[in-house]
Parts: sequence; structure tokens; C-alpha cells
Amino acid sequence: MRTHSVNRRPTALAALLLAACAAGNAQEQKKAAPTAASAPSTGAAPAGAAASTTGSTTGAPAAAPKSADPRTDALIAWLDGFFPWGAGSTTVDEIAHVKIPGYRLVRAQKTYTADARANDLVYAALEERGKTALVGDVFGDEERRKAPAPVAKDSDLDGMRAQMKKYFRGSFRVAFDPPLDRRSWKGLSVKADTGYGSYAMTGYISAADGGILILGRFWDRGRTVAEQRKEIIRLNGTPVQGPPDAKVSVVEYSDLQCPFCKKRALDWEALADKLGKELKIKRYLKSFPLTGEHPWAFRAAAAGRCFFDVNPELFLRWKSNIYSRQDELTVATVDQFALDFAVANDMPDAAFRGCYLQPRANEKILADLAEGFIVRVRATPTYFIDGTAISWFSDNIMEEYLRKTFLGGKGLPLPTPTGAAKP
Repeated sequence: MRTHSVNRRPTALAALLLAACAAGNAQEQKKAAPTAASAPSTGAAPAGAAASTTGSTTGAPAAAPKSADPRTDALIAWLDGFFPWGAGSTTVDEIAHVKIPGYRLVRAQKTYTADARANDLVYAALEERGKTALVGDVFGDEERRKAPAPVAKDSDLDGMRAQMKKYFRGSFRVAFDPPLDRRSWKGLSVKADTGYGSYAMTGYISAADGGILILGRFWDRGRTVAEQRKEIIRLNGTPVQGPPDAKVSVVEYSDLQCPFCKKRALDWEALADKLGKELKIKRYLKSFPLTGEHPWAFRAAAAGRCFFDVNPELFLRWKSNIYSRQDELTVATVDQFALDFAVANDMPDAAFRGCYLQPRANEKILADLAEGFIVRVRATPTYFIDGTAISWFSDNIMEEYLRKTFLGGKGLPLPTPTGAAKP
């Protein structure tokens, strides 16, 4: 049961940015600062914030007391869809002192009962006379908010670029994108460089003063978030594992250099075997390499795309081989490992070199990164089942969701895993 109590735990911007898994620790996921292959995540403050996992969000708009708005329950239920599934409390607070004509800015927060590591927050600009909401990650230019002036030329974005630069570890570009313009907002294209090409995100800056930027997209408040996510996630040409007649489809965004992804891959195999007689499941595998944290992750993902194009089963074997050697590989050795794997599986040297780290392979990875950002991938691995996000922090959460949603709760409650990590 969702409650409306407020989680007042302050969360700093850097602590809630796109997450790399815990390096060297396969027992828990770690949220990290943005990388060249990432973008700011929920909780981003409209002003500079110290990098701390528990520190205050310096410069974030302070939330006004909750109003008696009769739409509150419906709004909470809708915004809750942006957060991963799980028991907890979700609250929405209006940031009344930030004025954007035709919109009201709110902050939604969710506190999880089982594991505080999953706690999250997101900002939304709600259209007052419509059914859309601009949802995403917030940056602020305090100088422009103090001396507001309409946003008209490229140099008007310089202050915001300076704020964003504090949190992007890789290079990025910000430019106007006029077709995206909406009332009170100037549309922006934000391109993050991975070192192997860039991928685009959309942003919107307040047109009247340039003081607030929301890195995100507009969503239809008349439809569930899960429904809209299902339309965004493309499954054609995606590696898949599981029976073709499976009724349940799971989409995984993961990083081949991520120790926690390796752990959950093994956990998935065990869970799929356990539920196999009761529930047939297909698992689609998307690439989400965090290049700032994991220097060879993109290269491994690109090799995987080359193998997939030859034979989809090769991708699955490659993923397994990479995980088995994960602790030993480096940027230099992953190249040779990939070449040896190609030759051992009857893919000619020339054919592999003609694909590896070339546009046709890289563009597939960049597309997964762009798509993952849109649907709010904020940690690796992240899973979506029919558009519902699952952050597999707690060991039982995936099985609980599958049993409750598709098996009528059969087999619940599950025993607490031996040695399970405490929140």
C-alpha cells in the first residue's frame, strides 16, 4: 500500500546521477556521478550540489508544504510510475517559488521499505491547462534567476553549461532545438560524448529567464508511465534469451564491466530455472556501458553487437565469456579477447575488424544509451517488465514481482535470503 508520508532524507545531485554498479563489490549496486555515457538523474538540483551520498541538495528549490489539491492522490499514483516497483511511500511537494508560466514545478520522492538504496526522486513541470508533464532532472542557473532575461541566443546557455559541467564527467554539447519549443520552454539538444560517439538527450530551459533546465521529455498524464515506456523501448534487433512462446518479456539494461550486472546475470539464470515450469520468460538484453566508470565496457558491447549480427547465440556466449573473465580484462586485453573469440567461432578476422568499433556496431550501443535515458535507466542493471521498472537491489524483489504479477502471488512470501544485505 502506498502512503503519503514524506521522505525528508536529503539527496545530493551527484549521488543520484546515472549509476555504475559497485566496482569490486558484487553485493550491492552503487549510484555514481554522471559519466561520458550518462546524464544527470533524478534529484538533480537547480544549482550546484556537493557530491555526497547523504549530503544536502545545495541550491535545490525548497518544497512548499503539501497543498490540499484534490488531484494529489491521482498525481502521486501517476508519478509513482516513474519509480521502480516496490513497497514504499511516495510523496509530491510543490516548489511554489519557482514560477514558470502555465506550469507548476513539483518534486516527487519515493522511500522504499525493503532497501533504502532504491530511494529516488524526480522533478516534474505540470502543465496547468493540459494533460502533459515535463519530467526529468533539474539544473539551475542561479545568476540568471537573480537577473532574469529571456533566452534568445547561444551565449544565454553558458551559465547552464557551467552548472552541467560539474556533473558530466565526459564532454557534452548543448544547443537549441527549435522544433522542441513549447510554451514557456526553449527546446534543447544535449549530446553526451562516450568516446565512441555521442547520443542525444532532450532538454527544456525556461524561456523567460533561463534559470531552470529540465533534462527529460514530455509525458502524457492521461496514460500510465508503463504504457508509454513500452512504446519507447524497441525490441527488434535486440538480443533475447528464453523460449519464443514466453508470455512475459523482461528488458535488461546492463554493462559488461559491471560486477553487479554479472551477479544478477547469474541470479537471473537461477530464477529462470526455478520459475521455468510455472512461467515462461523472455529476457531482452540492452547495452548500457558507463564509459566514465568502466573503460572497456563500450568495446565489449560493440564486440557483442558484431557477434549478434553473425549469430544471435554468439552474443549470449560472448556475454557469458566476458563475465567469466571480467576481473582480468583491460582495454588492451578485451580487444584481443574479442578477436580470439571471433576466430574461435568461425568469424573471419577481417569480418570482425570491419565491424568492431565501427559505426554499424557503435550506433546500436548509442541507441540503447539514448533509449535507456528516456525511460529512466538510472542504475545498472535495470529491468523493465511491461514498462514497469525493477531495480534489483534486494535479492527477492524480482521473484516477488513476477510471482505477484503473473502467478497470483503463488509461493509468497519468500524466505529472507541467508546473509542478505541490510538496508
